[in-house]
Amino acid sequence: MDEHEALLKQEESSARRKGLRRSGLRVTAVIIILALVGLGGYKGWQIYQERTEQARMAEIQAEAAARIEDEWGIRIIHVALVAEGGLLDLRYQVTDPDKAYDLFDAVESIPRVIAADGTEMGMNDDPHTHNLEFGYQYFFILRNIGGSVKPGDLVTIAVGDLQLPFFPVTS
Repeated sequence: MDEHEALLKQEESSARRKGLRRSGLRVTAVIIILALVGLGGYKGWQIYQERTEQARMAEIQAEAAARIEDEWGIRIIHVALVAEGGLLDLRYQVTDPDKAYDLFDAVESIPRVIAADGTEMGMNDDPHTHNLEFGYQYFFILRNIGGSVKPGDLVTIAVGDLQLPFFPVTS
């Protein structure tokens, strides 16, 4: 009986070890699955936050563009780096020639670009005026002071005391 009991105890011990290994593998698998689900949830949250921020920026930009168009009679079309990044080409379209003509009353009302670092690029003195016509596009060429603006940057366009934020710069 002693041999038989010893054999039974050995089998029992072996079965316990196998059970412990199996339960250890189950616990490890559950931990891995929970980590993957958590990581996926975190990544989903990041995407949600990014899209929410983009929607907020688009709403702010649309409201600012509408205010500029209503007060100054222009729509900002684009800002692009030209001359190997040394100059900025700021283009606008006239939507109300009478209001747009008021842009030239003071240097402060002429559209200017504000870089992310706060550098402001605008006209130093009064530019010549145009016979502004509805629907036509016009431009200002501004110096990119210190290379403050890079392609892909989001800048702020200031017109008078109004600002149009999050405006993308092309090259």
